[in-house]
Amino acid sequence: MDDLIAAAGYTADGPGVAMVVRDADGLRQAAAGLAAPHTPFTPNTVSYLASVSKQMVGACAALLVVQGRLDVESRLREWLPELPGWADTVRIRHLIHHTGGLPADPELQDRIGESRWDSPSVLRALTACPELRFPPGSRWEYCNAGYICLVAVIDRITPFADLARRELFEPFGLTQTGFRADAPPAGAALGRPAIEGDWPVPLSIGDGGAWSTADDVRRWNDALLPGGALDDRVRELIGTPGHLDDGEPLDYAWGVGVSRPGGVLTHSHGGCWDGGWTANTVRLPERGITIALLSNDGDVQRMVELTEGILRTVSR
Repeated sequence: MDDLIAAAGYTADGPGVAMVVRDADGLRQAAAGLAAPHTPFTPNTVSYLASVSKQMVGACAALLVVQGRLDVESRLREWLPELPGWADTVRIRHLIHHTGGLPADPELQDRIGESRWDSPSVLRALTACPELRFPPGSRWEYCNAGYICLVAVIDRITPFADLARRELFEPFGLTQTGFRADAPPAGAALGRPAIEGDWPVPLSIGDGGAWSTADDVRRWNDALLPGGALDDRVRELIGTPGHLDDGEPLDYAWGVGVSRPGGVLTHSHGGCWDGGWTANTVRLPERGITIALLSNDGDVQRMVELTEGILRTVSR
């Protein structure tokens, strides 16, 4: 594992990375680099999950569906009446599977202006958008605003961060994991640009928002494996890919990509934030293999190369 980290370009004196891998040989951990000056990055270092958070949001939504408190066919405007008329055409399932047609990040950032990207700013920007990018359900397009709206919907039912903590993180033993819409947790890994000066930290919930450690993400992966701690009904739901309104199947489930490279069922999702943090999770449910990767290096390609190297090793 140390060799794979070095081959991907991580160094002892650069931004850090930590991995926790489960395969037929059990658990393996490795780490390199710095979380902050003079502070090593370890599997217990808190770092930002970025879009890996979406599978946790998806799990919260699935919990409410199983409990009968959320209908995926309900219209977005039923929950967020402050949105324009186009929200009458967007269903909750459209948000979950990225088929809602909501504006993309650049358009929303233009409307937000100099303010930082956070959930209230994104929701205000959405109220000023006159139309959708395309009819909901007609095509797939990855959408951060959709997951910000999804959390806003959940918040109308029950406080989202409390739901995640109470129903997911605490039962699974994720003691260092939580959603935050303010400053990073004390002692968290500094994002690479933050080391050199002022730099906007992530403040939105839904598109991201979760902070965790590689070892906690390993526990998350364990809970989602067959026989794990997550309720079977919720596990099955969040691993079920969506479809377009015409029935065309997608390879995106509830905050997680679903594929079968080489015939092996794979659940995966990566994340990055503004050049500062990257993260990746991979689960091979039929083989009991999981990978948890966190880094405060914003190099996405480096993270991809490390993930691919690990998969080649554990899949032999």
